[in-house]
Amino acid sequence: MELYILKYKINYLKVFLLLIFTLHLTLGIAQNKKALVKQINKRGEAYILIKLPNKNTLYRLNKIVSIDRGSVAKNYVYAYISEPQLKEFDNLGLEYSLQTPPSLKVATTMCTDLNGVKNWNCYPTYNQYIDLMNEFATNYPGLCKLDTIGTSVTGRLVLAMKISDNVVQNEEEPDFLYSSTMHGDEVTGYVLMLRLIDYLLSNYQTDARIKKLIDSTEIWINPLANPDGTYAAGNTDISGATRANANGYDLNRNFPDPESGEYPGGTRQKETQDMMNFMQKHQFIFAANFHGGAEVVNYPWDTWYTRHADDDWYIKVSRQYADTVHANSTAYMTYLNNGITNGADWYPIDGGRQDYANYYLHSRETTIELSSAKIPDALSLPDLWNYNYRSLLNYIDRVHFGIYGKITDVDGNPVKAKITIENHDTDSSEIYSNPLNGMYYRMITGGTYSLIYSASGYDTITKTDITIADEEQMRIDIIMRKNTTSLPELSIENQIKQINNPFNNALNLNLYLDDNVGTIKLSLFDLSGKKQKELFFTDIYPGDNFLSVNTSGLSKGLYLLKISSKQFVLKKKLVKN
Repeated sequence: MELYILKYKINYLKVFLLLIFTLHLTLGIAQNKKALVKQINKRGEAYILIKLPNKNTLYRLNKIVSIDRGSVAKNYVYAYISEPQLKEFDNLGLEYSLQTPPSLKVATTMCTDLNGVKNWNCYPTYNQYIDLMNEFATNYPGLCKLDTIGTSVTGRLVLAMKISDNVVQNEEEPDFLYSSTMHGDEVTGYVLMLRLIDYLLSNYQTDARIKKLIDSTEIWINPLANPDGTYAAGNTDISGATRANANGYDLNRNFPDPESGEYPGGTRQKETQDMMNFMQKHQFIFAANFHGGAEVVNYPWDTWYTRHADDDWYIKVSRQYADTVHANSTAYMTYLNNGITNGADWYPIDGGRQDYANYYLHSRETTIELSSAKIPDALSLPDLWNYNYRSLLNYIDRVHFGIYGKITDVDGNPVKAKITIENHDTDSSEIYSNPLNGMYYRMITGGTYSLIYSASGYDTITKTDITIADEEQMRIDIIMRKNTTSLPELSIENQIKQINNPFNNALNLNLYLDDNVGTIKLSLFDLSGKKQKELFFTDIYPGDNFLSVNTSGLSKGLYLLKISSKQFVLKKKLVKN
């Protein structure tokens, strides 16, 4: 009996201790959650260290929070989380601990005035940034033009500077884009891009290489893509900067994604849509967006492990960037594969701008991480400039190597054509000529290729045995002839008697026809060739036909209107304001 009572007491003690442990764990989880919510309410986001039970968890986690860095091999990652992500994250039941956000670990040195900004060893206030961009435009009106991509959620300006020798014209030159600080607390690129603008403009008259770059390229630089994140604590200081925008969204998880579709990361943010409109309008041949937290050049793809059709070219240009950095620094940009990595090999993400540009815009873009510190000591900024500026210039110059040319019809009018490399292009890696001037640029490694030129209504042209070397520039102009089986294109002036161009929330037109055609199809395409609107109109009769299309859901920018029937095709370029 005594032995039975002893066993009973031991079992009771075990149950009691288990209850105490469970209660303690529950209280700990509750306190952790309370602290997490408190940081999110205060800053719009929280910074956490997450324990990974296995590698497979990373895939699910990546679709919920914004992974920052970590070691999958050691089963942990750092990540940012905001209010819209909390419920899904809770459902994973992962262990985590709250961390001090990177921007609160440093004391930032802010510039005292505009002259201080130009010493490049301090961080500008928001107003100093705006003043400096305007000063560039005022001091170099023949070389640069200030453009507004849009405004942030709270109304701060998202600016871009165009640099070119004929800056008010759209020349038959490749467009190039540098953009920085989509993550508001990663600010190295912000200062380096301001300094790059200054360097290009101030050296145009004295440096032959700079002059050649500006004379042959339309260079666009967007130093600050997320001003609300960078100046989350106010316009005078970047201490307390956040990764996300004012709504708590990671802008580099918010773009259309080739695997996850149009809306990864939830509701598309204003800054994202404005940037998409800007990029669609300009058809950039090559681009890079700058980040911090590591030192590495990241090339596509980010969203899946499949290699890009131009993987060897991406490795080459990424290696050129890193090797040039290595020649001008010590123990810098040596992370992963000595300074370069495939994106998904590092860690996969959904909704990144890099994959959006490559897949949806048929452009080429990489993501360059410039410093292991997200907000480095301001005194180190001149060194970081010295490490990178030669690579920055070389990178722009890549647009001038490869196969390029102009595609026109027999009358010399530009044609938007698809250029495909046979047995090479996959996953949307083909490119398109610019519909405004017919120019195309196909950067590629040395080799022998067959190029296929195709456009709706035109005979397809194939150029075989095109041999090009690395670092070579080869021009191939193409004249495309109408396919005799295609429908005739009517005269715009004769058929459209009235149209509101530019249009806004409604497109209204008077279509005048000589014959009874019955039904017509009206389509609107954006500059990437993607159909944005399609309507059918029946009972179309000879004479005046007044048509109206609701366009309130369309973004601002250039569009191609196509009206077609069994008897004809009619096309016209339009602008939405």
